[in-house]
Amino acid sequence: MLTNEMVLKIFADYLAKDQAIEAVPTRHGYAVMLWDHAGQDWSEVTCCPTPEKLFDKLLDAATGYQEYLILRKAEMDDLDDKGRQKVEQVRQEYLKQKEALK
Repeated sequence: MLTNEMVLKIFADYLAKDQAIEAVPTRHGYAVMLWDHAGQDWSEVTCCPTPEKLFDKLLDAATGYQEYLILRKAEMDDLDDKGRQKVEQVRQEYLKQKEALK
């Protein structure tokens, strides 16, 4: 059975790299929070009451972060096929780690 601790371990590398995201334990599950550097405030807060919801939210955040890194490096506005393949590869790696825990 998937636990919050397992999910956080799967995404530990991503959470260490992306300084704009926080996963914070609350009474109602984990809150995943996105920091807006320009506004100096949280731009998004999502409650993840189950490990599955936490995994899904962090998977979306990690793939979005990968897209951001690719676009920033290539100075592009949209991903090309190679970029989309890289993002999908990262997504599949996280899904494989999740499946390995079952």
